[in-house]
Amino acid sequence: MEKTAEESTSPEGSPAPNGSEMLHVPTAVFIEDVAAYLEGRTADEAIKQLNDNYQNYKLIEQELQQSRLRLIAKIPEIQKALTAVDMLMKKQEEGQEVVLDFGLSEQVFAKAMVKDVSSVGLWLGADVMLEYPLEEARQLLATNLQNAKNQLEGNSKDLDIMKDFSTTTEVSIARVYNFDVTRKRSMKEGKAAG
Repeated sequence: MEKTAEESTSPEGSPAPNGSEMLHVPTAVFIEDVAAYLEGRTADEAIKQLNDNYQNYKLIEQELQQSRLRLIAKIPEIQKALTAVDMLMKKQEEGQEVVLDFGLSEQVFAKAMVKDVSSVGLWLGADVMLEYPLEEARQLLATNLQNAKNQLEGNSKDLDIMKDFSTTTEVSIARVYNFDVTRKRSMKEGKAAG
């Protein structure tokens, strides 16, 4: 993923400039000048800060992955409910009876013939079901489906950003560590020569 000029030059500690409200983490900045970055602190302190940021990025990445899996499972359920409501609306318009399977328990179903269905019960979550007129249920499900798709798209973008931040931070940790090793080696060689 390409970084914009704003992303690549943002100071460490500012929020991620992607517009996502979830990502309130320091922006990962590629460290061009390691010596200037280390000014006023030791390499160990800088690496500790970078590691803390890295752990935060990985934690958020995990949360985004879990959220993604929930959304991926939720979208087909909403689509299935929307299809069922559309079918009921069509049968109501045509004045036809509908044969439905009602779940009585996990693996037990009963058949029923219904006619003139005017409302359906939708699970809202937390063991709460509400009855909606068919048209209102259709609108609610269509809105929920679109919102879930939008959330999945935003989740993908946030996940890409977190992966970029993690990679950038890994590179920065390596650059600071290598700079410190080279500096210590030069100091030892300078003392041995003198």
